[in-house]
Amino acid sequence: MCGICGFIVDQKDSSYDWAGTLQVMTRRLVHRGPDSEGYHCTRTSGSVVGLGHRRLSVIDLSEQANQPLGNEDDSVLIVFNGEIYNYKELTEELKGKGHRFKSHSDTEAIIHLYEDRGDRCVDRLRGMFAFALWDQIKGRLLLARDPMGIKPLFYVLKDGNFYFASEIKALLAIDEVSRDMDLVALDHYFTYGYIPGSHTIFRDIKKLPPASYMVLESGEITITSYWAIQYLPKTELRDEALSEALLDTFMKAVKRHLVSDVPVGVFLSGGVDSSIIAALMSMVGERQFDTFSLGYATGGDDELPYAHMVADCFHTTHHAFRVDPEMTRILPVLLWHLDEPFFDNSIIPTYYISKLARETVKVAISGDGGDEVFGGYEWTRRNQYRIAFQRLPGFVRNPLKKASAELAVAADYGTGLMPKIRRFLSDMNADMEAGFLRRTAVSRRFRQALYSGAFKDELGDFDAIGYRDQLLSEAQVTDIREKMLYADAVSYLPDDCLFKVDRMSMAHGLEVRVPFLDRELVEFAARIPFNYKIHGLTSKYILKKTFSRALPGKILKQRKQGFTIPISAWLQGQLGGLASRVLSSDTFRRRNLFEKEFIRWMLDEHTSGRQELGHRIWSIVVFEIWARLYLDEKVDSTPAVSLREMID
Repeated sequence: MCGICGFIVDQKDSSYDWAGTLQVMTRRLVHRGPDSEGYHCTRTSGSVVGLGHRRLSVIDLSEQANQPLGNEDDSVLIVFNGEIYNYKELTEELKGKGHRFKSHSDTEAIIHLYEDRGDRCVDRLRGMFAFALWDQIKGRLLLARDPMGIKPLFYVLKDGNFYFASEIKALLAIDEVSRDMDLVALDHYFTYGYIPGSHTIFRDIKKLPPASYMVLESGEITITSYWAIQYLPKTELRDEALSEALLDTFMKAVKRHLVSDVPVGVFLSGGVDSSIIAALMSMVGERQFDTFSLGYATGGDDELPYAHMVADCFHTTHHAFRVDPEMTRILPVLLWHLDEPFFDNSIIPTYYISKLARETVKVAISGDGGDEVFGGYEWTRRNQYRIAFQRLPGFVRNPLKKASAELAVAADYGTGLMPKIRRFLSDMNADMEAGFLRRTAVSRRFRQALYSGAFKDELGDFDAIGYRDQLLSEAQVTDIREKMLYADAVSYLPDDCLFKVDRMSMAHGLEVRVPFLDRELVEFAARIPFNYKIHGLTSKYILKKTFSRALPGKILKQRKQGFTIPISAWLQGQLGGLASRVLSSDTFRRRNLFEKEFIRWMLDEHTSGRQELGHRIWSIVVFEIWARLYLDEKVDSTPAVSLREMID
């Protein structure tokens, strides 16, 4: 795993130190690749081309695999972040065609595959990747990102100059890249908890979408999508035959993900998905491997007992620790690594488990992606309740429907019995899309109450909910349930789950691999009939059925808990005072983005226990700390202050 960056800029001022600028950009990514550093900077045809690389050595640890890496005559150069799991097969095929290799790295296979197939080289790559490839003879730059968006890639095109990087912080080293905030992106953040699609929090900076490649030629960029999840036609396999085919596909995926010249461990939460990964590791012949788990010292349930059960089952070398509220002190460090405001509080345990794993291994395998691919989220079960409710006689349903109408903001998060009943009835009476949106997004009504008049004026009629509507409409499938799976897979998965894991693991120079998102496995799973994913009230049915003999029964029957901290309980305790000081500070008020009376109401309601607003409060605290780092202080290296020091 690595960090990449670079540019193609107009050579107007021949005295400007572009090589020095490239060095600054690259060194802002040192955490992604602590093993070595490489540069290519040259002037050509009135432009300056720069490629920078920070390396985490995992495959071919020799200096011959250092980057930027070139073909036989260095007319094609690449900087690459990720792993190509089928590189050995590609290498043998390309050698058979006369290509000469100077290393044993997976990176070099991409170069020669490009020479052989051009931009469509991406079709043959199996792995996680983001790369930039400079074709000096043709004068063109090719950038690409893997199908599921496991690895990140950001870019700026401004005044004829083009810049790219694995992380935003490297782009902010460029003077002409503005820190002006995009309020549309900010509305996306407060709607979903993350910033989806091509947006970033900065107006000038964009994301290359997953499953896309970009070509920069003659100052113009074109973006092409090269792959999409196909849910049709459905497989004709059923029951045992389906389980056998799934197991075979999954085992091949895990074998591919074990390609490494360094030890590989497993993130073991104790949930179904990570337990399946541990089982498969054992099945494919990994006799001894390390597993890593975490729990919570106060205020919440965790899955540590289940993780220990699985570790004992497969005789792993197990490592575990517990997170406590005081560990939130590192929030400024986490947000610096994230570059953008990001609501998902599981960044904290992800950061700490990555730190724990890096003490033992360079590579860890996680169970991310199982919920999006096989249907594991809460909305899937709630929809089954809704179907049963809709079968009730009209004389029963209609009065209940009337009672749930006009749900007030205060009822959205109320902890009492009546608010909970009203929310349940609202879900039962709504169509599937509305129920899905209520579970995955913050309502416009709530956001309108939160935002200041100036913020609302700037947004006008814009509503970030439209992005999720767009995803549902573009899914190439008619079943609304699979439309929702699609929306999760192309938005929440890359822009929340994978974004979080990439940043928190790379903060420690740890590579994390995700076999659930192996391209062949995703394609196979997409064509499994939906009723084999959600069967009655059982989520991930075919997955659990397939591994029922390999895992303890308690693992398969436990309720999904997720990889999140008990932030609501903590905000009613020792974190509550910190949050109150942040949100009542003069610095926060001067931003003029939020209604101070509504903020005060939120804090009072949550502290009293009348409303469960911990996640909403946390999202605002996170934004404010991020703004102080990136807008006010413009911190360009890991901050040395704790959360408490930053507030007091």
